[in-house]
Amino acid sequence: MPDYWQFPTVSMGLGPIMGIYQAHIMRYMSARGLVPRNDRKVWVFCGDGEMDEPESKGAIGLAGREKLENLIFVINCNLQRLDGPVRGNGKIIQELEGSFRGSGWNVIKVVWGRKWDALFAKDKEGKLQEIMDQVVDGELQNYKAKGGAYTRENFFGKNPDVLEMVDDLTDEDIYKLNRGGHDPYKVYAAYHKAVNSSGAPTVILALTTKGYGIGSREADNTTHQVKKLSLENIKAFRDNFDIPVNDDEIESMTEFAINRGLDLNSLYEKNS
Repeated sequence: MPDYWQFPTVSMGLGPIMGIYQAHIMRYMSARGLVPRNDRKVWVFCGDGEMDEPESKGAIGLAGREKLENLIFVINCNLQRLDGPVRGNGKIIQELEGSFRGSGWNVIKVVWGRKWDALFAKDKEGKLQEIMDQVVDGELQNYKAKGGAYTRENFFGKNPDVLEMVDDLTDEDIYKLNRGGHDPYKVYAAYHKAVNSSGAPTVILALTTKGYGIGSREADNTTHQVKKLSLENIKAFRDNFDIPVNDDEIESMTEFAINRGLDLNSLYEKNS
């Protein structure tokens, strides 16, 4: 990928503001006939907690005023920061939508995965939509962290008619109702719309789960501090993503790593 450049900046707000000025200078150079920008895009990948850094949103007004259509933000809204929830009693996606839309950006929200689509089709009176509109981020974390039975009782159970919609779903089925940021179909659609938008910068707000796919640690507030995966976590990850590795291979690799004091994550990366 000789024409691809990447700048890791860590979650301190530097990436967003750097991306804005990179896109701004690209437009400046192209407008003066120095370096044509053609269809090149500046992509910025950041987190919802990072958006609280003053630099993260400090120049989004400039991007909107300058109509930087060559700029795309992707904000991973996993609702967690290092020391707890991003907005326990609020809705960070709605808050960010207001900030960016008010600054002249196109806003694309990728909230619910396609496994919810059958339930949306049943929601003729908007009762499920009403619950979704009212639920706050702290509750969303609990639903994913505490499993399908908890979600059935505390989310769908807020309305008897909505609870009836999931009568044919097991607790495991409910747990697997995916968030938009983990659905490749929804993400592809959002990216396609973003790269084909014009006249303004675009932000994609994608709802995700920290620890997605690793079993018991999913959506747990301790996930950020986890440095090594347990054997159970690795097997759960393998099962969730249909990776062709059997238990004996996992256990032998794990035993090899422990005996030599190696980091499991590094070992699996080398053998993947």
